[in-house]
Amino acid sequence: MTVEKAMEQNLERSTKPPCWMPQIGMTFNSYEEAWDFWVKYGGRIGFDVRNNYTNKSDLDQLVTSSRFVCSNQGSRAEEKKYVVAKRNRAHTRTGCQVCMGITLLRETMTYKVHDLAVEHNHLLQTLQTSHLMPSQRNISKHQAVEIEVAYDSGIKPKAAHEFLGRHVGGSANLGYTQRDHKNYLRSRRQRDLLYGEAGSLLKYFQDKIVENPSFHYAVQLDCEEQIANIFWADARMIADYAHFGDVITFDTTFGTNKESRPFGMFVGFNHFRETVVFGAALMYDETFESFKWLFNTFLSAHNQKQPQTIFTDQDIAMGKAVSEVFTGAWHGLCTWHISQNAVKHLSPQQTEGSSILADFSACMYEYEEKEEFEDVFDAMRQKVRKVTWLDSIYNLKEKWAECYMSDVFTIGMRSPQLSESLNSNLKGHLKSDLDIGRFLNRVERVVEEKREKELQSEYESRKNLPRIMMMTPMLVQASKLYTPALFEVFQAEYEKSMAAYTKGSNGSNDFIIAIGSLDDQFILEDEHKVTANPFDQTVSCSCRLFERIGLLCRHALKALDLVNIKLLPEKYVLKRWTREAKCGAIQDMHGRQIVEDPKLSTTLRYRYLYQQFLPLASRAADFEECYLLVEEALHAVSKKVEDKIKQTYSDGIAKSNDQSTSQLAQNLAHVSGLKKKESRKRVTKRKTNWIDKLQKTKKRKPEEKAEEENLQTDVEEHQECEAISSYAQLLLVTVFRRVRTHS
Repeated sequence: MTVEKAMEQNLERSTKPPCWMPQIGMTFNSYEEAWDFWVKYGGRIGFDVRNNYTNKSDLDQLVTSSRFVCSNQGSRAEEKKYVVAKRNRAHTRTGCQVCMGITLLRETMTYKVHDLAVEHNHLLQTLQTSHLMPSQRNISKHQAVEIEVAYDSGIKPKAAHEFLGRHVGGSANLGYTQRDHKNYLRSRRQRDLLYGEAGSLLKYFQDKIVENPSFHYAVQLDCEEQIANIFWADARMIADYAHFGDVITFDTTFGTNKESRPFGMFVGFNHFRETVVFGAALMYDETFESFKWLFNTFLSAHNQKQPQTIFTDQDIAMGKAVSEVFTGAWHGLCTWHISQNAVKHLSPQQTEGSSILADFSACMYEYEEKEEFEDVFDAMRQKVRKVTWLDSIYNLKEKWAECYMSDVFTIGMRSPQLSESLNSNLKGHLKSDLDIGRFLNRVERVVEEKREKELQSEYESRKNLPRIMMMTPMLVQASKLYTPALFEVFQAEYEKSMAAYTKGSNGSNDFIIAIGSLDDQFILEDEHKVTANPFDQTVSCSCRLFERIGLLCRHALKALDLVNIKLLPEKYVLKRWTREAKCGAIQDMHGRQIVEDPKLSTTLRYRYLYQQFLPLASRAADFEECYLLVEEALHAVSKKVEDKIKQTYSDGIAKSNDQSTSQLAQNLAHVSGLKKKESRKRVTKRKTNWIDKLQKTKKRKPEEKAEEENLQTDVEEHQECEAISSYAQLLLVTVFRRVRTHS
């Protein structure tokens, strides 16, 4: 090639307009493609755009011609120029002639540019301000999901907009403004109102069933066909109950929504001794009929599997319903509620030097002999003046006192930590002003946090090796069988068995075993009778720890050692405490095998693509040529993906959406609304002493008031940062799931 020829080609290349510049004769495959081209061209040059007119054929309603113009085209009407108003709008029309006209070519069914003007008569926007033009502002489906996740996580719109802006390198890169952010949320609330509260509730449940057919919900209607009581359990809750539903607790004091409806959750312990949720309910009232319906519905959702033990509060109607529905379960009272009531009723009787509350706590947890319990309780009665609550709780002693529950399988759930922990979590998320939609989303978030904790525990159990005190066959065996949390409990019992003494034996398999230490006084305590049989490898202890918790006690372990049993017999290893507790297929009430997360593979694919695209975008953005290369490639790939989806999945998606909409319409036809309940806030009053009254009437200095306001601002900012942190973790999994739902 000659030098002259090369120079001619370079000159031709340099004078050729870029692909984003409009030209006469340029063709487009569709009207939408032409409009998108004009919008992007306006964004690059720095002017806003609008459609001047569009003509359609009466025959087939196809667009035959259209003209796209600059938003400054034309001029304001004369009668509007001099109208006196409180706030006149600024003039924006300058008579700009910039335009692009297209016409339909019937032969090729494409649109051709037949008219073009590109000279403006006004100032153009800079690259730094072009993103503020209305035509350049658009909230994509992906961004809409991000906004909704932030809103459902309790993050204020301003903070969410700032966070999302930082995520993409600045608010200018978002493609929408803070006002657009707020407008989107307002539009979303208006869309929700179209269904009404009952419709929003049923739509939420219907969407969950589309995601996973094993999701179960039920509503109870009153005589006016209004929704009174609601129960729901997702696939994971149903599977968890099948594994860990031997001991459960039900509580309606967790929190309420803005209708002041009692909200209750069925919860228990998993194999890491962490909270696991089996179902949730939003009730109209706390009557026997409501509880009976709820408990029957709960059993139906869980294949009529009865728990061995159920703990509730002291509500009479609830207790009656429990005895009628959970016929195979032992009913106990939650010690957390009893402790709260004890503080309420016994604190006024507490005097300096007295130990009434400590004595009552000992009656709940410490005394193993009924005679000792009765003596201490009678002595406690003598210390106080007439307290009817002590008499009423004594009549229920079989449901809460340790000595009367020696044979009850509780797995240690009597501890108030379970209810107290869940109560604290729910109070941090549930507010009294939440509507039904946001209330359900917040409950879902609380449940997800509990599941994330279980995943963390599962990860740690597989990564970290247990610390074994001594390499005995039984401890090595237990470390492989039990989860780390349970192995620590077992190893503590094994360690104490090393300090056990055999006080006597009748020559057979019966032992008197006590725990003590060799010292000057040779004190032995914690004495129990143990029977161990080496032939059938059975052991039983009078302390009944295995019957209550599901782990062998120190006395039983000592007896096994005495009869030369060096490994745990299989019958004394409960599956619910082992690493394999969740192994095995579970079926729902319809006989389908439960898939806890049917979109797990989708989530993993999304995570992989996200991790691949993010570094690519960051790297390519630094170089113009690389940026154009990636942009062109993404445009081509996006078109192929959309074509593939339309070709392969569009019919199935449309059919699924039609079925969901049809089912929702059928459900709404049978429901007249959500039964309203008079809002009554639960308030706790206490007597105000003279110091509190003095502080209320005392005027604060300006600097003190300012300091308090600054402190409140710091607290709010800290809470907001925590919410944003939780949101960032939640976003990755949730975004793709909701994008699929929207599409």
